[in-house]
Amino acid sequence: MKLWTLSILLVACGGNGNSDDASTVDAGKDASTSNDSSTQGDTSTTKDGGSTSDVTPTCGTCPTGYTCGSANGLAVCRSTKTQIPLFSNVYVIVMENTSLTTLQAGITANKAPNLKGWAASYATASNYHGVSHPSLPNYVAMTSGDTQGIGCDCGAKPGAGTCYPVADFCLTCSCDLGSKVMHLGDQLEAASKTWMDFGEDMGTACNMTDKNNYAVRHNPFLYYDNVQTPSSRCTSHVVDFTNFNPSSPAVFNFIAPNLVSDMHDPAPADSTNIPTGDKWLGVHAGAIMQSTAYKSGGLLVIVWDEDDSSGGLGGTTDDPIGIWVISPYGKAGYVSTTKADHYSLLATIEDGLDLGRLGKAATAQPLTDYFATN
Repeated sequence: MKLWTLSILLVACGGNGNSDDASTVDAGKDASTSNDSSTQGDTSTTKDGGSTSDVTPTCGTCPTGYTCGSANGLAVCRSTKTQIPLFSNVYVIVMENTSLTTLQAGITANKAPNLKGWAASYATASNYHGVSHPSLPNYVAMTSGDTQGIGCDCGAKPGAGTCYPVADFCLTCSCDLGSKVMHLGDQLEAASKTWMDFGEDMGTACNMTDKNNYAVRHNPFLYYDNVQTPSSRCTSHVVDFTNFNPSSPAVFNFIAPNLVSDMHDPAPADSTNIPTGDKWLGVHAGAIMQSTAYKSGGLLVIVWDEDDSSGGLGGTTDDPIGIWVISPYGKAGYVSTTKADHYSLLATIEDGLDLGRLGKAATAQPLTDYFATN
């Protein structure tokens, strides 16, 4: 059952994103780099399966806690603890309310040619899960390491933290994140890295009102008090998707398609949801993969927020959902069977951007097996 939920595309990119003078918190890891500009030789396997002998990666200077290595024959700094590569840019696109079995059926029926092709060329999973129902708690978990007690899809405006028991299947639901919740945006700014939240059909920057196919609940940064105020921080970071340029991304880019583009609508689903979403991804995820920023060491994640049922009618189903992990450092045609969830994704993003771990991401196993080791 699909009930008032939307998918988010989280996308992080690097280098040329908008910076700001907003206050930062002591959230990021020490951004200082070591004096060890280490390199090492490897016999590397290319993405096509071939071998390239005597490859000598040149990483430059890796940050403290990272060592030089290679992935698919490319030089890359890796976390010494988790072996996650250090990414130039991260892009996260979150799609909506689709169980993996439903998505796979659509792919088998040739309704999603882009996702089918990328599954053969990059890494996917058979045991990846959301962490809650309905949509909003999953978005908050992806960006702060916890659902923060949220159990419904409430409004983002101050004082609009109202849940609707019939629609959201909860009797007592909190929707106040408060001023002390630390999130990925705080970490990135503390480390002097840029970030953006792009909402399709948002219109005015920092728009906290649902309209047509735009859903506020799919743009999680709108819910953090310290993003809402000062308003200049919000309007400089949370903007309409038309402002996204693959050629000049931020270090971290969160992308939320509208309710049709993310496979949420029509609800209940019909034969158009998956093809429409796949076509949208073909255009926009395809543009990211063609960009110099992505090719220079990026990570693109296409992930669904939760399964079909959205916890409706008292359900607490936890069916696997789709995730596509796309990177020059990623494995080709790999299907991970290791159980993982949105906290695993956040841990991967944080390790891949040299940040500390937030909340439950601190103990989560990152998506290490999705990436090549030589």
